[in-house]
Amino acid sequence: MVYVKNFFILVGLFLVSQISMMAFGIAKELSQGMGETNLSLVASIMLIIIVIGNIWVLIFLGKKLGFFNLKLDFFTKRNVGIILGGFILARVIAIGGTFLLNTQGTESTANDAAIQTMFSGENPLLIILLIGISAPIMEEIVFRGGIIGFWLGKFPILGIAVSSILFGLMHGPTNLISFLLYGLVGLILSVAYYKTQRLEISISIHFLNNILAAIAMAFGLI
Repeated sequence: MVYVKNFFILVGLFLVSQISMMAFGIAKELSQGMGETNLSLVASIMLIIIVIGNIWVLIFLGKKLGFFNLKLDFFTKRNVGIILGGFILARVIAIGGTFLLNTQGTESTANDAAIQTMFSGENPLLIILLIGISAPIMEEIVFRGGIIGFWLGKFPILGIAVSSILFGLMHGPTNLISFLLYGLVGLILSVAYYKTQRLEISISIHFLNNILAAIAMAFGLI
């Protein structure tokens, strides 16, 4: 029964993690309905406040559930090596996956294309906050802390597999290559978390993976 209860808690945690993106989607749809391509400054500021609040709530819930205790003592030479190694592996997978997609006549994954379309021309701070900061924190709390540390803590191998598969599926793959791309990145994040038992490690790898793309998108470089 405890696994069923924790599963529903995990589902609730996931739904909370989606508040920011849902709010952005609603605001974007309303803006376009009024004939505006991009969000107004007021709407962007309101969304920035919502995103910051959403991050705080999810961190609070992670602490309450006992799998996230943010401390700066994670910043050791060994952990820095794991973070950099995980980031490099994730980039190799991303570049390799993109190359394979290109050979099939596709420039990028459907998820990346959708994000670029949705966020093009929006407030730079909002883009960086949502994609570069919020996504790594909230996705790691749900997929690594929630699944591996909280729900399936006694079955870590199963937790790693479930976390990686669901992470891959959540990014809306349209073919096997894009699923493997996201799934393997999820596997790297999952193993990094399991080996260190520190959510800060997987968040850091995820952050490095997202932040450069977010900055490039925010300033129209891609």
